[in-house]
Amino acid sequence: MKKLFILMLGLVASTASFAKTTTNEAPATTITLTADNKVKLVIAPEAAKATIALQDQEGHLLYTSSVDLRQGIHQKFNINELSVGTYQIAVKVGEQNTVKTFVIQERPAETFVMLES
Repeated sequence: MKKLFILMLGLVASTASFAKTTTNEAPATTITLTADNKVKLVIAPEAAKATIALQDQEGHLLYTSSVDLRQGIHQKFNINELSVGTYQIAVKVGEQNTVKTFVIQERPAETFVMLES
C-alpha cells in the first residue's frame, strides 16, 4: 500500500493535560509520532478507567479499548496500513476528553505522516 513513510516534521510531540473540573485532576496524556511510523500514546497512572478510540475522518471507529489506568498506559498504534486521510485518537477519562488529530498525506514519490496540535 504505502512503500515509504517520511515524517514531515520529524518527531512531533504534543502534550495535553486535562482541565480541572472537580477537586481531582485527570491523568496527563501524551501522544507522539515515533521515528518508526507509529503513534505512541502514554497516559500517566491514575485510579481511573479510560476509553481509547481511533477513528477516520468519516467517523468510522477503527479501534476502541477500555483500560484501567492504575499502571498507566504505554501503547503504540501501527499506522503503516492506514490510507491517506485524517484520523483522530480520543482518550476519555470520566467526563474529560482529549482528542489528537493526525494526517497521512501522499507526495508523488513518498508518503508522510503529520501529527496536528
